[in-house]
Amino acid sequence: MRTDFLTEQSPGRAAAERHIQDVYREVYGARITGFAPRLVTVRGPDGQILCAAGLRTASDGFFSDAYLDGGFTRHLRGPDGQPVPAAQIMEVVSLASITPFPVLAMLDVMVDWGRARGMTCGVFTATTKLRRLLERTGLDYSTLAPADPARVAAPDSWGSYYAHDPWVCACADRLFAPVALSPRTRAASLRCEAS
Repeated sequence: MRTDFLTEQSPGRAAAERHIQDVYREVYGARITGFAPRLVTVRGPDGQILCAAGLRTASDGFFSDAYLDGGFTRHLRGPDGQPVPAAQIMEVVSLASITPFPVLAMLDVMVDWGRARGMTCGVFTATTKLRRLLERTGLDYSTLAPADPARVAAPDSWGSYYAHDPWVCACADRLFAPVALSPRTRAASLRCEAS
């Protein structure tokens, strides 16, 4: 499997957008027309896109903070109790997969990308199904607020998405317990060296 980060000018961008549109249309009857400036894809050995998601930073503007009064910086606190600066927040949006197999590994790659850029907090809006998957990984995340369709433009374009109980969620990447979702990544973080 291959993971790619795509900007709006990247080859393969149109295929990634189509993948997200197709999955959301099939699952929710949704009509997705807007995308994050940065998309991440996982392709199988045959080149088919298996999974894709958008990645947003403060400079891109967050999508899910529309569901919150005051945005993310009002709701997120660091270990010191201070608000998490917007520049340290990354958001995963529009997760669309034809199989659950690559989802966790792709999210781990996205977390690594954010970690390398000083991000300390990840935010996302997750349906019941995705929250259950994340709970099985042991991810320590918080639910911040239900995703209220009245807070987005053209809520009808989301089809039945809001019937799947989406919630805005957040997780922190702490030094003593860094985020690792896929079994392979968790196993690698447990390896020890001795001399």
